[in-house]
Amino acid sequence: MNLTTFTSRAAAALVAAVAGFASYRHIYDVATEAGEHQGVAAVLPLAIDGLILVATLAMLDDKRHQRRPRLSARVALVFGILATLAANVASAESTVTARLVAAVPAVSFLLAVEVLARSGKPLPVAAPVELVDEPAPVDPWDYAQPIGPVASPPVEPDAKPAVTRTRPRSLTSAQKVAKAAAKLPTGTVAQVAAKAGVSESTARRYLPSPTGPVAAETRVNGTSVEVSTGA
Repeated sequence: MNLTTFTSRAAAALVAAVAGFASYRHIYDVATEAGEHQGVAAVLPLAIDGLILVATLAMLDDKRHQRRPRLSARVALVFGILATLAANVASAESTVTARLVAAVPAVSFLLAVEVLARSGKPLPVAAPVELVDEPAPVDPWDYAQPIGPVASPPVEPDAKPAVTRTRPRSLTSAQKVAKAAAKLPTGTVAQVAAKAGVSESTARRYLPSPTGPVAAETRVNGTSVEVSTGA
């Protein structure tokens, strides 16, 4: 216990003792004037003001054990406060000032008991602040050091993927001849060659063997003659 705590509790105890003595005399006078025996009048203040102290300590004990304050302690505290206020006010003269002065000891005793019995709530502890190492400053003239992250190009949500078109491969001479022969099944070699865009010798080389009558062009005595051959 440090000096500040000791001094504050000692001052509160002194105030409670002075207020308790004044309240004791007021209650004693009221009990005597009411016709009570002197012995009863002598211990009656202890029963009233002591009830306040007992109720306060009981409620404090419930709080320390994480319980709800018991109902009997609440009733005792309220009854003790009302009884001591009524007795102290009744002992004064029938004037407002006298009654206010007579109520001071009872109120002081109540507050002093609360100060002695209760303690303040602890302040919330702030979370420790973590120290983060700051990055070293970037030299803008140092080209070997990146100034910042390279931002990727923005991607549009509705953008369609690019379609890569490939150019069709050109047909070979054999494919051209076969395609032309399919279109001209009864054509001559010259007609097939002209249709395929190749020479007649190339057309003869790649023409398939005929399975039916095929018109062929032959020369007899220097004259071009179409001869139909069958299988």
